[in-house]
Amino acid sequence: MRLTLQTDYALRVLIYLALHKGRPCRITDVATAYDISRNHLLKVGLKLGRLGYLDTTRGRAGGIALARRPEDINLGEVVRQMEDDFALTTCMRTDGGACVISPACALKRVVGKALDAFLAVFDGFTLADITRNRSELSALLDLPEISGKSTLRRALQERDQ
Repeated sequence: MRLTLQTDYALRVLIYLALHKGRPCRITDVATAYDISRNHLLKVGLKLGRLGYLDTTRGRAGGIALARRPEDINLGEVVRQMEDDFALTTCMRTDGGACVISPACALKRVVGKALDAFLAVFDGFTLADITRNRSELSALLDLPEISGKSTLRRALQERDQ
């Protein structure tokens, strides 16, 4: 099973924003931190906003921020809302895709159970659960106001100049 890039990016945006504890961030900053496409993140941010996960503010002091507390964002819910299609086999497609053995095949039931188990794991976690190691995450994302990493890096660079 595989999550789409859109869902992957959505989870990364939520993690980034959870580390900022309600302070607005720019999509550009998120894209830079993860070294991913700003344009893709804009689309993801718009969808997350429509789904009620983000507050978005336009203008110079604007940006994106979590619209809910990390404890109230269930990962299973996010995955289900971000994914367009969970048809893992042809017989699971809603567009009438069929397999010649569908009438006698039990594979659809097995794959359905596997999908349910996959999503159940996500259901067991919130955004707060996966951001408990905030200082490590902040350091890896180079978030100076949280980790102190950038401040140290800048001080060393200034010393060396």
